[in-house]
Amino acid sequence: MPVLLVAHLDTVHMEPVRDICRSDDGTILMSPQGIGGDDRAGVYMALKILEQVCCHVLFYEDEETGGQGARKFTASGLTPDVNYIVEMDRRGHDNAVFYGCDNREFVDFVTEFGFQEAYGSFSNISILAPHLGIVAVNISAGYYNEHRLHEHINLAHMEHNITRILEMVQTPTDQFEYIERETYGFGTFES
Repeated sequence: MPVLLVAHLDTVHMEPVRDICRSDDGTILMSPQGIGGDDRAGVYMALKILEQVCCHVLFYEDEETGGQGARKFTASGLTPDVNYIVEMDRRGHDNAVFYGCDNREFVDFVTEFGFQEAYGSFSNISILAPHLGIVAVNISAGYYNEHRLHEHINLAHMEHNITRILEMVQTPTDQFEYIERETYGFGTFES
């Protein structure tokens, strides 16, 4: 599939995960050391998707320090030939964030799969998409309370989004044009 899947390998937690706690029904994962769902969940999702479809994949380091891994990638000169980018690095279960991209056709395509357009401040695609001129979306990865020790992963939400992303990437499309959202003053105008 001409799609690039994106996730980052670093977390904000300093200690490695030694203990994983599960809810009684097995759907919620936590760790006293911080589970690191941001973005271990996204890495897991990309690997599960790759078991069923052939996509391009990019795993970054140093997202949590201001997108340094994405900046290194843009400096590499590599330009994947893909129709769009899907990042799995968003809290919750139904969000789709497009950052500075304003292609309504792409937004409509993504929301057809049950995702809700949301707004966020930053992720790797904030750097990658405008540099490559390729539309991108950041999809919820099923983690909650990110950057905190009581962060948790909801496995049911994560698995549901794997299914929806699989359906999305298997739907034939042409390449969507990257359209930069117009900015006014110091911020971004989002209607």
